[in-house]
Amino acid sequence: MFQRSTASSIQLLGNICNDSDVCEHNEDSSAKKGKRLRKSTTQKTQPKKNNIRKRKYNRAKPSNCSIKQRKQRVYTGLNGKYWTSQEKSTTTDIYNPVAGQSEIIGVHSYDKHGNPAGTHYDLGRDGAFNRYFVLIGQFYSDTAFSDVAMQKPIDSLSIKGFQVKHVKSETEFLSELSTNLYRIVWVISSSSTQDPAFDAALIKFHASGGAIFLFADNVPYITHASNFLNKKFGITLTGSYGAQLTLTYKEKGYLETGHFGQHDIFTGITNLYEGHTICRPVYSTPASRSALTILATSTDGNPNIAVFDPPATSTEGRLCFDSGFTKLYINWDDAGTARYIVNTTCWLVGIGGQAAMSHL
Repeated sequence: MFQRSTASSIQLLGNICNDSDVCEHNEDSSAKKGKRLRKSTTQKTQPKKNNIRKRKYNRAKPSNCSIKQRKQRVYTGLNGKYWTSQEKSTTTDIYNPVAGQSEIIGVHSYDKHGNPAGTHYDLGRDGAFNRYFVLIGQFYSDTAFSDVAMQKPIDSLSIKGFQVKHVKSETEFLSELSTNLYRIVWVISSSSTQDPAFDAALIKFHASGGAIFLFADNVPYITHASNFLNKKFGITLTGSYGAQLTLTYKEKGYLETGHFGQHDIFTGITNLYEGHTICRPVYSTPASRSALTILATSTDGNPNIAVFDPPATSTEGRLCFDSGFTKLYINWDDAGTARYIVNTTCWLVGIGGQAAMSHL
């Protein structure tokens, strides 16, 4: 009888200890108590060794972890699972050595647009992003923007390891978004929204740490992007500028007409097609002007590409706004387009930046 009570006491003490280690103090105390009890009985059978079983932290039950472990966890958007900081990727793991460089020394060959040739000049390493899911919501379509055309961007993302789901209706998009599977979403705007719950769902996703690649084009194909930017930052979209020119790299040329500046998303790019027909942002307040960081300026002098990179204290995800989505299908093979799109998706993951992951 005493033997069974001792084993239960030791097991109970083991269960209330730290998830990663059995509490040595309680274990020692229990052992001494068990020794005294055994001396008081005539039964000589010794308790089994290894009666105390150490428990490992279960990622599927984050509420059972310690306060220290809670601070270390990072949400990846992969089935809602949590990963400790030891398991989290670093920029060294997933970025190429040339990360952040547009002008790269020692390039062996260039493509016809003057950009370095080869995926080792991209921001992200091939195959390094296989833990991340991307949801593409294509709400605009025409005969040219077919499934076959969209397959090129999807294939390029797959080379990096991304697992991609492509949908064409808001209903499908919201259904997929509710699964908490996706770390990144692409939103390709159309002329109107159909589901009144769409804007609120997208804002909630972003506020909770989800990253967004927000695509617009010329009026009227701006609605999804404009609605989000207006409700989130006080920015609306307008305009139909016939661009069709190439922007060039200048280290600090973010705000200079026809240029883009240094940033991770422009890794391996010195020449970048600005888009076919593009829109521009309209700011409602002085504060809205600083909400996004302009990285590229179109040849008409208006912002072409802008990003939001939240501070470490924020639960929000990263965001990139692009003013001309026709580059996804009409101009995929033009200067720098494919690399820029893939680079940006890699950057949106949020590794090594300001963004703090949410869901803690």
